[in-house]
Order: sequence, then C-alpha cells, then structure tokens
Amino acid sequence: MKNWYFIIFLLFAKCAFSQDVTFKASAPEVVELGQQFRLIYTVNAKPENFSSPAIDGISVLAGPSTSQSSNVSIINGKVTQNFELRYTYIVQANKEGEFIIPPAEVVVEKKTYKSDPIKIEVIKGGTKQNQSGAAAAGITQSEQASTTSQISNKDLYIKIFVTKTKVHQEEHLIATIKLFSKLNITRLDNAKLPSLKGFIAQDLEVPQLTSLNRERINDEIYLTGVLKKYILYPQKTGKLTIEPFELDVYYQKPNNRRSRSMFDDFFGSVESEGRKVYSNSVTINVDELPSNKPYNFSGAVGKLNMTASVDKSTVKTNDAINLKVKISGNGNLKYINPLKIEFPSDFDVYDPKVGDNIKYTEGGAVGNKSFEYLMIPRHAGDFTIPAFNFSYFDTESNQYKTKKAGPFNIKVTKSEGDTTITVSSSFTKEDLKFLGQDIRFIKTDSKLKKSNRFVFGSRLFYSFYIVGVIMFVIVFLFRRKKMKENANVMLVKNKKANKFARERLKKASAYMKQNKNEAFYEELVKAMWGYLSNKLGITIASLSKDNARSEMLAKNVDEEYINQIMNIIDRCEYARYAPVTEETKMDTLYNDAIKVISKLQQKLK
Repeated sequence: MKNWYFIIFLLFAKCAFSQDVTFKASAPEVVELGQQFRLIYTVNAKPENFSSPAIDGISVLAGPSTSQSSNVSIINGKVTQNFELRYTYIVQANKEGEFIIPPAEVVVEKKTYKSDPIKIEVIKGGTKQNQSGAAAAGITQSEQASTTSQISNKDLYIKIFVTKTKVHQEEHLIATIKLFSKLNITRLDNAKLPSLKGFIAQDLEVPQLTSLNRERINDEIYLTGVLKKYILYPQKTGKLTIEPFELDVYYQKPNNRRSRSMFDDFFGSVESEGRKVYSNSVTINVDELPSNKPYNFSGAVGKLNMTASVDKSTVKTNDAINLKVKISGNGNLKYINPLKIEFPSDFDVYDPKVGDNIKYTEGGAVGNKSFEYLMIPRHAGDFTIPAFNFSYFDTESNQYKTKKAGPFNIKVTKSEGDTTITVSSSFTKEDLKFLGQDIRFIKTDSKLKKSNRFVFGSRLFYSFYIVGVIMFVIVFLFRRKKMKENANVMLVKNKKANKFARERLKKASAYMKQNKNEAFYEELVKAMWGYLSNKLGITIASLSKDNARSEMLAKNVDEEYINQIMNIIDRCEYARYAPVTEETKMDTLYNDAIKVISKLQQKLK
C-alpha cells in the first residue's frame, strides 16, 4: 500500500513541476565588422541532444559553453519549478551585410524543438576593435568608444525628435527625448525638463531606462534610450520653441595612463567621468485655424465623431430622463466643452455629468468623452429635443466638419396624483393665461375705517428700517468681496495652494505604502510644481526652475528653502528617469517635502 502512495506522489510531483518547453536564441541586432559578440541559446528543460546550425559569414571563436540555473517555489500550495540551460558561443562577424542564423535544435523527451532564426546586420565600423581578451569578455561597442581619451559630442548626445514641425493650433504632435551614446553609461542625474511654453503637455508612458538598446546610426552603432516622451497641444499661433533638455551623464572609460594587462580586462579597471549634456531645441510652426469657423465651433480638433441617445422616449411627469452625448475618436478630447442644446422649457435640466475614457498614445489622445444630461419633465404632453450639432476641425482633410444628432421625441404622461395642467409642446408655461381672472375691478361699496395706531412713522418702523439697511450694506459688502476674490483666480489658487499640495501628498503617501515607486515620485513632483504654480501665480506651462527661483527671491524667501524644494524636485525627477540607481528613501523624501512646504507656507502668504 505504501508503494502505491509513493507512486501517486511521484505522478503529482511530475505534473506540478512540468511546464511547456521553450527554446530561444538571442544575439545583437547590429554589430560591426570584426566585432566579437555572444550568441546564446536558452532552453527551460534538460535536453537529450543539442544541434547548432551552420553559420555563414560568422566565425565561431569559442563555445558552446553551458551554464544552468534552477529554483523551486511554493506559493499558496502551488509548486513551481524554474529551470534554464544556456548554450553560449563567442562569434565574430567577418563580412558586411545582413545574415540569417538558422534555427538550432534540441531534443527533449524524444520531441524536437527549434529556436527562431536570428537576423544580424553587420556594418563597417569606424574604428578597429581591440581583440585582446574578447573571447572571454565579449567586448562591446561602448567599450570601444570609451578607449578614446577625448570624448566628442558625436560620442554622447541627446536629441529631441518631433513628429511634426508644422501644425494647426490644438493639433497634437509627439516630442521624444532620446539619449545616444558610444560610452558605457553608469548614471544619469540633475535632469532639467525642457520649457514647453505655449503648449499643453501630457506625459506618455515610456519603459524604465534600465538598459540601453543598440541602433545603427550613420553606419555606426550607438547605445540608445528614450528619456521622455510628450504629447503636445499648441495653444498659440506662430513659432513656438521647445527649449533644450539638460542632463548630467556619467560614463566609464578604461584607464589609459598606465600600461594595461590581462588583469585590467578581467577586473574592469576603469575611470568614471561625467558631463552636462544639452539637447537641441526645436521650433514648431503653428498655423491659425481657418477663419470660416462654424457658429458652434468651440475648439475641437482631430478626427472625431458624435453619437447621442436618450434612455427613455415615454415617461411620466417627474420621472428622470437621461440624454447621453458621446464624442469619440482621436483629438483634443480632454478640452472639449459641453454642447449647447435647447431643451423644452417644461423640463428641469441639470448640469451635465462629464466623463472620459482617454488613452494617450503616440498616435494622439484616443478614446471618448461623454456628457450626460439629467432631465425631469414637470408637465404632461408631447415634447421634442431639437437636433443639435457638433463642429470640429478635421486634421486629415484640413477643413471643418459638423456632426448632427437628434431630434428626440419624448411623450410625457401624467403620473398618479399629478394635478398639473397638460400642455402642448407648442406652448410654454409663460404662454398660459387665466382669462376672466387677470383683471380685478375696483369695489365702490367698500367703507374705510380709521385706525387708532399706525406702524408707519413709529419708532418700531424706523428701527426695523435702519436695521434692514445696515444688514443690506453688510451683506452687499461681504458679497462684493467674495465676488472679487472669486474673480481673481490666482488669489483663489494662492489661498488653496496648501490644500491642493496636501491632497497630492496624501496620494503620494498611499503610493509609497503600496510600493508603487514610479507613481509616488510622479505624484510628489506634481505636488511640488503645483504648489509653486499656485503660490507664485505662474501657470504650469510657463513654470520653470529659473523663474520659480527668481519669483521666490523677489518675495524674500530664504535661499535655503529655495534650494531645498529644488533639490526635492531634482531627486524626484531623477528617480523617474533612473529609478534603478535612486538611493533616496521614499519616506525621507516625503517628510522633506512636507517640511519645506510648511516653511514656504509661512513665507509665501
């Protein structure tokens, strides 16, 4: 009996540990002529046989060398085994051109598996690669470039790319900030975002820059990585400039001041250097929208469509009806305002409930924005919501287009207990008259009697009159003060700056507790920039470190506090670009932000 238990246990263990067999190949996409690189085959099971393919135009210098790793994990009672076996070749490209490395084959449990073919492009390099120790170390292009003591702007630079240099107002474009390097990058620091004055900017999600990709640029190999990506909506016409992006870049280079030995290659003896790198600036020509605008055009730009519907066409009085208008497509959806719709006067209509489902991509803002109008009919009858239009500027055809919805006919019947008058949609409540009762005749047979007491002219009368006048003046002055304060948007923002900042800090604290690092740093830096924008009276689009510092100095803020808040912003921005090397603890950064805002709140009253 025990033997049966043991056999059943082995069967269950085999099922638990079993997994689909995967066999993959990996190698650089672009290499230089004569460069040595690694060709690696990986399989997640122990093969019975491995067959490498014949490679034309590429010499095998060493290999295959094998290495393996395995681990077993038990999560919620589920046993998972991960196993990996790697076959590594050191190869060298001998000819220029494009080469296809055919699939390799492995046999696992008498079943043959093939890897995918690999395409490799071999280009003519600018410098001859050092072959010493290459078979063992696999020298890369970045190491070749770092052997030169004089680093030129061609070896390390940042560039801003835009999808368009000529657009219409409110037409989106994509701006990408990209790093190019022939050097081994070790650290990025002190990022200064470009000035986007005249644009509404929305960040696009980019992968964390944990490693750089290899790209062919002008027949040379560069290590590249995207630092930042924006979707921009120009708000002004004319020439708008995207200012340069600044970044401190640290890299390694071999020590050339002494003779090298085989131990230097093995232990990686290098010197670290850094420099501030500036990107190019980009000028965007923004054309004004054509002058033949439709009467109901409110600034919508893109490729859009409109749909509308009511949830009920027959209701009873005092029942709710919903009219839902949805605008969808690709364009500046976020900034589209509610439409002007004429509703029957016998309907109580509330402000629309606005919702959106917008995704920002490299193709623009894609999704929809909806307006839901709640209506309550107060009288019975047949009513019509007239047709309404939505106009936008089509960026593909460069002309205005109009979408139409409606009309919607609604039949309203009396609800139980309703004593209101039934009306026709051709009349309004103001049109109703009570004939025969709108004139009151003078009664001639009335007798007047003299009263012994008069309220008019008495002390009580004058007391109520004076108190009423005083109360009116007080209410009038208070109301006038409130209207002035509400009209001064910057004053309102200044007063509520601390409240808004604390709301964002509260969100950042929640992200910190959930270990959502990127969301924490993003929310924290938005809190700091938002606080400065509201307190200093500078819009987010126009705010920069320079004008923020100048404005705070003008308001007699201590240099110490200014340096503290700028340091927090730099640390947050650096953590967003290079979170792998960020050493600042989130709780420390969070506490520093609270302290500096409390100090500035006392200074910027």
